[in-house]
Amino acid sequence: MKTAKRGGMLQDNSKEQAKDTGLAIILICLLLMHFAQYDFLLLPAIVVLVVTMTCPGILAPIARMWFGFSYLLGSVMSKVLLGVIFFVVATPIGLLRRVFGADPMLMQSWKKGTQSVFKDRDHTFAKGDLEKPY
Repeated sequence: MKTAKRGGMLQDNSKEQAKDTGLAIILICLLLMHFAQYDFLLLPAIVVLVVTMTCPGILAPIARMWFGFSYLLGSVMSKVLLGVIFFVVATPIGLLRRVFGADPMLMQSWKKGTQSVFKDRDHTFAKGDLEKPY
């Protein structure tokens, strides 16, 4: 199965992708038929099943659109999902920390005194300190 990409879009549609697209169309038809009571979708589902099993190459243009749509949907929804998670989780935590006065970076005590803000370290470096700095 070849899936060469140029600019994020699929360029080469194989038989496997066409079969996957046909099976997805069949599944959508059957689910709509079952849950929405669209009984007229049985015949298109059977036709797509026969086409998928006998000559899946016919579904190549539809497969190209289907995989392009799925790529677009995946790239958009990942950003939406991360944005929702940020605003649902990180923003309330930050607001609560601000309300309760948390100061993990010690910004409130920064430059309050007359002395320098740098702390003196009386440490002589040995060879072992510099071997693995991280």
